[in-house]
Amino acid sequence: MTDTQTLDYNVDMQTIRDFVAAVVEMQTKLAIAYTSALADVETTFLTASPTEANPDLVGAMLKSGLKAVEKASVGAVKAETGIDVGPVVDMLHAIADEVDRASKAAASLAAGEWIKNLRNQITNAYTQGQTGDALRQQIESEYNQNDEGGRGGYIAGVENELEALRQSAVPRAEAIEVAMYEAWIAQAFNDDCMDGTGIIALQFNDDGTPASATVKSPLGDKVAGALNNVMATAGVGNLMSLNVVKKVCQGDVCMCFEGNNVVRKSTDDANAEAFLTSPDTWNQFRSFTA
Repeated sequence: MTDTQTLDYNVDMQTIRDFVAAVVEMQTKLAIAYTSALADVETTFLTASPTEANPDLVGAMLKSGLKAVEKASVGAVKAETGIDVGPVVDMLHAIADEVDRASKAAASLAAGEWIKNLRNQITNAYTQGQTGDALRQQIESEYNQNDEGGRGGYIAGVENELEALRQSAVPRAEAIEVAMYEAWIAQAFNDDCMDGTGIIALQFNDDGTPASATVKSPLGDKVAGALNNVMATAGVGNLMSLNVVKKVCQGDVCMCFEGNNVVRKSTDDANAEAFLTSPDTWNQFRSFTA
C-alpha cells in the first residue's frame, strides 16, 4: 500500500472500531432498560400460576415490550433517516427468540419464576463485559473482501449506521413496562367493550365526580397497581392515554373508546357524550382506584 492508502485503511479500521463500540454500548443500554422493566413485571406476576398467567400470553406481553424498545430506539431513527442499524435489531430479535424459548419451557412454572430466569439470561448475554470482537472481525472481513473502490462504499455505510446509532434514544424502563401491561390488557379483549374483558373501566357519578377506575383483565388489580407505580415517570398523563380499549361511564350512560381514543361505541345522550369525550373529564383519572 502507498502511505495514503495505509492512512485511509487505518482511518477505516478506526471507524469500524468506533461503530462496534457504539453498537455494544447501545445493546447494553437497551438490555439494561428492558431487564429493569422485566424486574418490575416479575414482581407483578410473582405468584401467578400458569393458569392465571399462561406462558404463551406472558411471552406475547414480554415481546410487546421488545417491540416498544425497538420502536423508540432504532425504529425511530430508521423512520426519520431510512437507516437500519442491523446489529442492534438483530440483538432485539435474538432476545425475542429467547422469550419464545423461555415461555415454551415454563409450562409448570409460576410466571415470576421464569421471567426472573429470562431476565438473568439477558443480563448475562448483553450486559456482562461485552467486547464486540466477533462483530468487529465480521465487519473487517467484509470490508477486506472489497476492492479499493468497494471499500469506500462499504465504509460509508458503516459511517451512516454509526451516525444513526448516535441519534438513537434509549427508552425509559417505565415506558417499556407500561407497553407490556398495555399488551397484557389488550390481549384479553374479547370484542365486548361494555361487559367484556381486556379493557379499562372509568366510572363517574351522575354529578361528574370520579367514582372508580379499574382494569378488566386477568390479574387486573395487580396490573392496575403496577401501572399506578410507573405511569407518571413513563409520561402517561391520565388513564385515557393508555393504548387499550376504554369504557367510560357517567352514571348508567357509557361510551367506549379505542386505544387511540377514537370513539368505538357512542351514546344518544348528548349531555353525557359531551362530558365523556372531554379531555378535562379524562384528566380526572390519573391513576386506578384501589
